[in-house]
Amino acid sequence: TFRAKERLRISMLVYVVLQRDAAVAPNGTVHALLLPSSDGEWEELSVGPSQFAGAGFGVFPRSTARLDWGALETPVLMPYLGLETVVQDAHLLKLLLRVLQGNFVPLTAGEVAAAGGGQLVADGLCAVPPAAFGGRRRGAPPPPLAPGTELLQVAHTCAANAFKGKVQSLSAGRGEVCYLLSEEVQGVLGLGGEGRGHLWQLLLLHMQHQHADRNLATHVAHVWRKEEGYVLINAHPAFAEPVSLVGMINEPPAGEAPTTRMIQAYARLLDDADPLLAARGLRQPDGAREAWVAHTLPPQGAAPPPRGVPHSLSERMVLYCTTRKAYREGSEISVDYGVSYSRDYASSKHRATPALYKVPSDDMCPRDCARARWPQLPGWHNPDMQPRRRPLFRKDASCGGAILVCPDDPALVRRRKQALGIDDEAAAEPLGTPPKQRLPPAPPSIATVFAKRKRVA
Repeated sequence: TFRAKERLRISMLVYVVLQRDAAVAPNGTVHALLLPSSDGEWEELSVGPSQFAGAGFGVFPRSTARLDWGALETPVLMPYLGLETVVQDAHLLKLLLRVLQGNFVPLTAGEVAAAGGGQLVADGLCAVPPAAFGGRRRGAPPPPLAPGTELLQVAHTCAANAFKGKVQSLSAGRGEVCYLLSEEVQGVLGLGGEGRGHLWQLLLLHMQHQHADRNLATHVAHVWRKEEGYVLINAHPAFAEPVSLVGMINEPPAGEAPTTRMIQAYARLLDDADPLLAARGLRQPDGAREAWVAHTLPPQGAAPPPRGVPHSLSERMVLYCTTRKAYREGSEISVDYGVSYSRDYASSKHRATPALYKVPSDDMCPRDCARARWPQLPGWHNPDMQPRRRPLFRKDASCGGAILVCPDDPALVRRRKQALGIDDEAAAEPLGTPPKQRLPPAPPSIATVFAKRKRVA
């Protein structure tokens, strides 16, 4: 469901307090929540070349008449906005993350059946044996999937032989896998439809070990909302959504402390008469309530406010919160992504995860870097500003400007296969061979799965 919002000409600062739970009283700290304009402009933030080696582009503070970064009156909150996908269990959330990483094998329901996996039926985003369909409360399972139904084979989150370097060994270890419905998954992850097909083609190329270092799971946050479920928020620059600017904030170099911290909380809008504002001599800027209504949503299922009155409480959000009272303009904002983030670089207190093989850095055209403006940034994700070495996409003028995927550097593909111990001439088990020894496991009960783009006018 795509929600259209009223047009707001300028970005906005809104004063709020935070609640860790909708039923718990808010704390007494006033925060300034930054919100973009209707076209995604962030007046108090800017994107430019990163000051951190190898980080590409980063986010910088920009003072305005409303906000002086050099002397903050209150802590500042920056919301992590992007394409949201809501699912009902953590298991499925992890499976979708693996799809965004390119860690899957495409195949059909007929191929699964031919390999001894039996017939499958649709259950939400998953394809499962009829006996595993949805539990007793769901009634009789639907008819079996047609043999040509496209599926994605993804390693079960508990499998001992989960993907290593995009490859899952199906001949050893606990080789459980799950099956997802390809078309439905593309839809909820924002990869289906016009203008996004090239991104899906990139992920499919991983099966051939091409461009395997490039994926769509590097700018992702997730939050659990008790009113909805598990929410995956994708702010990858490949989607070119202006509201997703906060997703461009980088981690600091090794040994340096981040300048913001990541939190999850509900935000409550303060009224001008609130004592917390009066005690600080503050009032909501003109247009703050309109911006609040346009860019936030109340918790799912919350009682609607009286007509003409904005909702006072937002849904639970991922927020980056300042930790200092002063920020110098031109000094890049940073944050710690957390211990579960997989990084191939050293950052703050985190060690780098050694890479399986060496990948050359992208060589960008200086002219493209000079004319870069958020959200149109040079990089492998932008068909109009590709790296000079190892380009990923190209536009075909003979096909009306269709975006095509370029083959990867053969030498790099060979280097990757050598690192994984794959011999092209060996009679190895094909990457796409489904497991023959067992049926796919039944996933947890899955309710309605849907995607929504929020706060995008």
